[in-house]
Amino acid sequence: MDFLRNQFQKVVSFSQNNPNTTQPPSNPQTPRNTDEIVVPEKVPEEGSFGSVLWSFLSSKLGSDVLRAGISLPSYMYEPLSILQRQAEMIEHACVLNEAAKCRDSLEQLAYVCAFAVSGYSSTERYKPSFNPLLGETFEYVEKRSNTRFFGEQVSHHPPVSAFYCENEQWKFWQNSSPTTKFLGNSLDLDTHGNSYISFNESKNQFFYTNPCTRAQNIIFGTIRIEHYGELNIRNLNGSSQALIIFTKSGYFGGTQYQVEGFIYDENKNKCIKLSGRWNSFLVATWLVNTQDVKAGTEKVLWKFEPEPIVVQAHQFRPFTVTLNEFDGYSDAVLLPTDSRRRLDRYYLEMGDTDTSSTYKKIMEEQQRTDKKQRTEKWTPVWFKQEESENGLWVYCGNYWEQRDQKLALIKEGKDTEGLLYPPQVKGLACDFLSYKEKTKPVNQQNPVLNNNTEETKQNQNGHVIDSSEIPVKIEGSDQPPSDSI
Repeated sequence: MDFLRNQFQKVVSFSQNNPNTTQPPSNPQTPRNTDEIVVPEKVPEEGSFGSVLWSFLSSKLGSDVLRAGISLPSYMYEPLSILQRQAEMIEHACVLNEAAKCRDSLEQLAYVCAFAVSGYSSTERYKPSFNPLLGETFEYVEKRSNTRFFGEQVSHHPPVSAFYCENEQWKFWQNSSPTTKFLGNSLDLDTHGNSYISFNESKNQFFYTNPCTRAQNIIFGTIRIEHYGELNIRNLNGSSQALIIFTKSGYFGGTQYQVEGFIYDENKNKCIKLSGRWNSFLVATWLVNTQDVKAGTEKVLWKFEPEPIVVQAHQFRPFTVTLNEFDGYSDAVLLPTDSRRRLDRYYLEMGDTDTSSTYKKIMEEQQRTDKKQRTEKWTPVWFKQEESENGLWVYCGNYWEQRDQKLALIKEGKDTEGLLYPPQVKGLACDFLSYKEKTKPVNQQNPVLNNNTEETKQNQNGHVIDSSEIPVKIEGSDQPPSDSI
């Protein structure tokens, strides 16, 4: 893990040693326009999504609503936590598998660009996700690319999420601390995401930052999401970097989704042209001969194949649905802090918004109580903060090892001896097993799913799901504390 410890210092060093980044760029992100606040001229139609949102946000013009303590009703959310939304970034992790095969570092960077752009293809849904509770976690295995994802909410004020994922060819990790700005009929989001990708064979390590995101027409009109600004990706050895511009849509929306940019060598020469749309594809055109590719070659680096919406209520595609799935065995090994276990998320998924709202309030109040009773600074379980100016949170390791060990003991019918139940989370708001009621494995009796999918369907990973074959929940040996909610 030594290479993790020096990433921020390498980024700073690279920037200092390459001051002329205008061609390529000098700034990793395009500054926001702070003069775009527009107060709606009329009151939204009563009962509409916009009217409810306006009632909560109207006094917050120009402010960061994410950190203002505003709690929206559950029915305005989608049944995912932000940690699960972050896991959607690895839906196209197969692109990184292609990158790992490249001997040419410029070609490898091109595929890294495609992967970074592909992460935005799932962002057109406009409903917010639940804010993770402090200590909340989420694990996911993407079977097509053989990739494991693990994330943890490492800070609540300010909110900071950290995740780490890997397979046998590469590693990908990120810290993000989102901020927002309410502009009247739109909402700006800046993830402040610092992302890193490292390849095992080539030893290339890349760092990138993200463009801005704006939700347009949230009070009046048709809500839509756009991303604009710069995606700046650097090889930390100083040999190359890429600049991709996410074009801000015009008045009539003709440039919506468009991205274009170039990959530069260490001498700031343009080597590869990139063009495409962040919701569907990215194409590379070689401008010069490189180690393995001739000038004039054109390659489709990533292409998103259209998929049906299988949960209309939340505009979920097949991959997104899998983020909430778990069966009896995985229920037995999932951490008590896993996002799948959130009761507000679970009941919203089941279509019971009243119970969802009730548990959302209960958990928020419990988190406030936890904070009041805490006598020492919170220490995350699975990530630790590096002693650097950037304070990067890095994965400590040992989660998947413990998970494999616990699963093996369960299959043998042996006592798991409290594996994967960290004592520091017991009884806290993020300990979803401490509540009297617990989330059950999702089945296809879900009324929301039944309205939008067949009784038996095939998910993104090729598994046939039949409601009659869903295993029953395997109860753990730990009992809820006597003072549980």
